[in-house]
Amino acid sequence: MEWKARLFYYEKLSKSLEPPLNYSSIVELWKLMSKGVLLNGGKTWFSLNKKGEHCEMTSITECLDSHTFEIKSYDPSRFGVIAHFSKNEIFKAHVKTQFLSPGVTYTVNLVFELTTIVNLTDCHPISLKYKLQGETETLNPYLSYMREDGWYMAELYQFTSDERVVDLEILFDVFDDIYVDGIEFWPLEKSVMKHKDENQPISDSDANWKENLPADYEDIMKWSIDSVQWTTKKEAYSIIRNGFLIDDGQKWFSIDKNGKKCHMLSATDVCIDENIYTMPCPESRFGEAIGCHSGGFIIRSKIKSQLVSSQTTYASYLVYKLPKNQSGFEAPLFVNDEDWGTYIYLASPQTPVIRPKDEQNTYNPLDKQMKGFPLQRSDGWMEVQIWEFRTAATTTEMSHIRLALITRNINNLRGLIIQGIEIRPI
Repeated sequence: MEWKARLFYYEKLSKSLEPPLNYSSIVELWKLMSKGVLLNGGKTWFSLNKKGEHCEMTSITECLDSHTFEIKSYDPSRFGVIAHFSKNEIFKAHVKTQFLSPGVTYTVNLVFELTTIVNLTDCHPISLKYKLQGETETLNPYLSYMREDGWYMAELYQFTSDERVVDLEILFDVFDDIYVDGIEFWPLEKSVMKHKDENQPISDSDANWKENLPADYEDIMKWSIDSVQWTTKKEAYSIIRNGFLIDDGQKWFSIDKNGKKCHMLSATDVCIDENIYTMPCPESRFGEAIGCHSGGFIIRSKIKSQLVSSQTTYASYLVYKLPKNQSGFEAPLFVNDEDWGTYIYLASPQTPVIRPKDEQNTYNPLDKQMKGFPLQRSDGWMEVQIWEFRTAATTTEMSHIRLALITRNINNLRGLIIQGIEIRPI
């Protein structure tokens, strides 16, 4: 849309409000639209994102085709009212947009609160099934994510708008007690994951190798289970950067490009459960790996102080492979220790894409920059962050990992192969 036409459109929208917007300049009008305004008698929330693309949210009270649901006043809602749905309640939402930007890919989101939630976290499971009117496939978003305004959001669909108007009928089957604020259409924001893959080939022209060679490199070389030979400090640096097996072959030690210490713990040494088994694995650094019979296992280990750098924030990554058929790995796993918990995905979650009627609907990866989302490594394995810790100024104390990975479906880890737990700086 041309700038002048866009400005005229926003001026027209501002005059339709009751009372009309008061502004003294184009810049002020843009700021007001970016902050958001209520349209259609308070039933539609319209705003602009940073790119100037239109965002639209319709009050759930405008979408319901029945008056049998509980509607109540609720101050945190943009609309001042919400719909309260009890457990095992079924409802249909009919939402029709008016203000979308043509040619923009949108996500369709359910905006809600859980009435019984105790601890507010960035993500939370949602027991919800849904499908488009006329479709046979029932879908499950699994997790919801907290927005900046404190509401939770579950991504339902994606589509590319051909025009301002989109007409959808969505059937919901709710298994949680929730307050629903509305259905939101938000332009898809591509996330760029900053992935530090330490498995890239080492450059011979590494200008900082002298500064990054550990002062105790001679002692580190003695940790190797194999005889290590070098003639220059640069050769020693290259050997440590590439890494080698230590501790009877149960750990792999290396340093990153900044000279920080890294290591991987063998899964056979740290994974505990009656439903896992040791298997030969030539692709593993340890020559073996852990396979899973069914769902859930425990990770327990001590991180030796000499294997980490001081005053450094570390992340722990589960390094694994999935079977070719990943159909049983859609649901997230719950990871927890004694007083902390989060959710991770072993397979990238998918969002259904609504296509024109003559095309078949497809799926796109759920595009979020989240710690619990899996990434492909350059060595052929996958990884997902499961834990985080920071070392003290003096690395004299050991850190302890005690994590339980739990899945709701006891069969959906069958075929999972785990190489180990990699500890490296963030």
